[in-house]
Amino acid sequence: MITANFFNIKSTNGLFFYGLDYLSENLDLVRKVLVRPSLEHRTKKALPSIEVVACTAKRFIYEAISASWRRDLLYTPTSHPLPGINNQWIILHDAYPFEVGPMATLKRNLLQWSLSLSRCKVGYINRSDAQPFVAKLGVPTERMVFAPNRFPEPARLVSPLASRAGTTTVGLLGTDSEKKNYAQLFGAVRQAGLSSRLAFHVYGHETAYFNNTCAQFPELQIELVRSDDESLNDFMSHVDVLASAAEQEGFGRPIASALLAGLPVELLDRPVFREFFTGGARFHADIEALVQSLIRRGDESMHTSYTPPANVIAAYAAANHKIRRAGSINLG
Repeated sequence: MITANFFNIKSTNGLFFYGLDYLSENLDLVRKVLVRPSLEHRTKKALPSIEVVACTAKRFIYEAISASWRRDLLYTPTSHPLPGINNQWIILHDAYPFEVGPMATLKRNLLQWSLSLSRCKVGYINRSDAQPFVAKLGVPTERMVFAPNRFPEPARLVSPLASRAGTTTVGLLGTDSEKKNYAQLFGAVRQAGLSSRLAFHVYGHETAYFNNTCAQFPELQIELVRSDDESLNDFMSHVDVLASAAEQEGFGRPIASALLAGLPVELLDRPVFREFFTGGARFHADIEALVQSLIRRGDESMHTSYTPPANVIAAYAAANHKIRRAGSINLG
């Protein structure tokens, strides 16, 4: 059986939906999902047939130890291995938290220490950033698994685009940390004198990072679209183009959904984006070039044609098969 550990997920972000996708493929094996109280309602709504346990830290430790005694697979869709538990999967989404910021070295050392005290499997969601980082941590090849995101269904663009005359509405995704590079993006817009020609709708949660960044650019048109209140389909129905100025991302689930629906997407030319979105998105060498591309939509085709990489689709299926096999050990 599978006990899912979502305890380190703080909001309905990409990590949350990544985990839900994998659990949804193996519902008959899922015993329970461990979450923070703040995510209890949303998780029950997503997985109505599964027991969801809202945990304090003490309850979480009890549940994790109990899962280990039962020989359940402890499936953790984040990079938080529990020492001493071998029948355990963790997932590394990107190296950013372990390479950037004042706490990066401490986080990396704690991860490496925890991995040394468990023979858990370590899934990585891309080959261009996450896999090399996992290898650098000293994880042996036999414990590494390519476990990419499930490619989503195409976005359903439920209403016509609603941009004001002369203004391009740009969709931005996520508000969690400085890796989104919004200060650099908005600074390039200001420097190019395009503040009146671009409006930004940002899909995510209200965070200190987002509020502090917006305060630096009072002249820009920046609107938060709360992801808990509006569906991704509705959000994408009211933008002309999606863009990302991020240097390090693990995947980009909404980007994939947009490309499959034919919505134009503008990205920095970075290995992870190339790995998944070649043939659909347009790539730019730097943020300044990306900003200039946002205003040239009127005389270009607004439709893209994109097919997900076949090797990624196959790897997702293979990773689910391995999780299913690990979760079936104690059924005999």
